[in-house]
Amino acid sequence: MKVLIIGGYGTFGLRMARRLSDEPGLEIVLAGRSLAKAKAACALLSGAAIFTPLRLDRNVMNLDFTPDLIVDASGPFQAYGRQTVVEYCLEHRIDYADISDDGAFVAAILMREMDAEKAGISLISGLSTCPVLSAIGLREIEARIGPATDVTIGVAPSPKAELGRNVVGAVASYAGRKTVPVFRDGKAITVAGLTETRRETVCVPGDIPLPRLPFSLADAPDAQSLPQDFFTLKNIWTGAGTRPVWLHKILVGMSHLVSWKLCPPLTPFAGLFYRVRGLFPFGTHRGGLFVRASNATDSASWHIVAEGDDGPNIPTLPVVALIRKKLRGEIIPAGAYSGDEIIQLSDLQPEFDALAIRYGLQYDGANLPIYQKVMGDSYARLHSSIQSLHHTGEGRIFQGRCEITRGKNPLSHIVAAIFRFPKAGKDIRVDLTITPDSKGEFWERLFDGKRMASHHAMGRGRWARHVTERFGPFAIHMAILEEGGNLRIETRGWSAFGMPLPKFLRPGGEVYETERDGRFIFHVDLRAPLFGRLCKYEGWLEPV
Repeated sequence: MKVLIIGGYGTFGLRMARRLSDEPGLEIVLAGRSLAKAKAACALLSGAAIFTPLRLDRNVMNLDFTPDLIVDASGPFQAYGRQTVVEYCLEHRIDYADISDDGAFVAAILMREMDAEKAGISLISGLSTCPVLSAIGLREIEARIGPATDVTIGVAPSPKAELGRNVVGAVASYAGRKTVPVFRDGKAITVAGLTETRRETVCVPGDIPLPRLPFSLADAPDAQSLPQDFFTLKNIWTGAGTRPVWLHKILVGMSHLVSWKLCPPLTPFAGLFYRVRGLFPFGTHRGGLFVRASNATDSASWHIVAEGDDGPNIPTLPVVALIRKKLRGEIIPAGAYSGDEIIQLSDLQPEFDALAIRYGLQYDGANLPIYQKVMGDSYARLHSSIQSLHHTGEGRIFQGRCEITRGKNPLSHIVAAIFRFPKAGKDIRVDLTITPDSKGEFWERLFDGKRMASHHAMGRGRWARHVTERFGPFAIHMAILEEGGNLRIETRGWSAFGMPLPKFLRPGGEVYETERDGRFIFHVDLRAPLFGRLCKYEGWLEPV
């Protein structure tokens, strides 16, 4: 099988080729305007596949061979005029695919249905993050809550990810211009790009959340493609949450000026934005996507997070999956398709497994105990005794034994006294009562009759997708993680009287819940910078 990738040495084309390098019987032609760059890209690749460089201008298609598939991975598709590559594929009866994120471009390809059928080929547009992953997430949500009426989609690249100049150019081309499609009240309309913003925390269940980010309205095919398969949808909104946030806010502000005709279009500034973003690659090297959907009675959200350099692979994986399907002999009938019609979660699962990419469902609208709600579908992977303890219902009581160790630093005793941590001892009786209330759960612990109480609630605002534990005026904001059936807690922030406290003094330590011989086991070793160990208590509990 011979595949021509236009933009083959670019940000996305080269990643496609690298992912497919293990496929015997596959020849990939990496094409672009620079033969030297194409040769350099081929030199970087090795494996069972064959790689060939080619100098090619996509606007002047004239090949001396006939590939089985042409993939357009160049862009920006918002700047395309005549669909030269598509016309070439129709004329020479060659299957076509692209990674377009431009709603109008994808819609135009879908209009070529009859032409594709007549030529006996498949035209597949939008084989990218949106709408492929948008549709996958929506299907996962609807499997739980039923048909959805409203959906919000957000893509958050890692601040250290190489977006590529064409990606930045695409954003600049629609910023502030009333060309971005949305689906509102059952009607397709256009809105000025980046002039609407929503905030969201991307968090794969059982994992550390990404920072809460602003997502601003972005051009994507979702508004045109999703209503074709999800007939109950009334509102579709897609946004991008780029970082650093301050640069995102500047871009949004300038977009408003463009929409008010107080500023020229931002396309000439694309190079500047590209360079400035590259100068500030700060923050954790993690990117992600969320799909949040609801109906009249319930809501849920699907999240995906990629670690490190694996994030930029995500827009390329639908094309990789398509090529693997073709290599397996799967036949796609002649016609014009949106990417979400061709690629399912099962097609992408092997690609996710080979990379540091995780996903899962959050139960946003469900009336569940807070730990079950914050952990989403990762809660079902916990050991049964851990699930039992956190499935509080109208309230639960537990009894057990524990060993308590206090810190040796005199300052730690002051902190321990403020939080009413128990005193040191062995084989101490411990009683735990969990009582749900309107805001969360009240936890009362008795260590040989000495009381230590706190309140657990779902985090809000910046601490969404966390659990906030309050000891009087102090609040500890915790990420709730699932690891091999165990529950682990990681402190991510803290505050007093609602005011954030310094990170360098943030308490933490090793805190986890596990199971041994069917019995619930807890391990809490609290430490703080400058103070050292505050209190360690570990033992077991059984329900009364």
